[in-house]
Amino acid sequence: MKGKGIGRWELVLIALALLMLGGFYLLNKEGPAGTAHVTVNGEQVLELALKNAPDQTIDLSVYGVPASLEIREEKIRFVNVTCPDHICERTGWIWQDGQSAVCMPNRTAVIIAD
Repeated sequence: MKGKGIGRWELVLIALALLMLGGFYLLNKEGPAGTAHVTVNGEQVLELALKNAPDQTIDLSVYGVPASLEIREEKIRFVNVTCPDHICERTGWIWQDGQSAVCMPNRTAVIIAD
């Protein structure tokens, strides 16, 4: 009795699986740092290009917001927020197009868009 090799349909299924895995990889890999748009009460107050941005902390109290933003390694996040729930701090680092962090009590948002 001869063993059967891989048939044409098996090869097609393997090729499709590899294409899907490649697509997931491309969609999930870290993209380049975008531009952070900071809004307070719906009005943009800052626009920060994260590409090659120096590591720094930005105090938002000058805009009436008791919080700071930290930029490190072309990423940005909320720090030192005085709101009761700190959800915006737990959002963590953002850097890719479409990501955002919002501090609802302080009506402040950081949105990454190019």
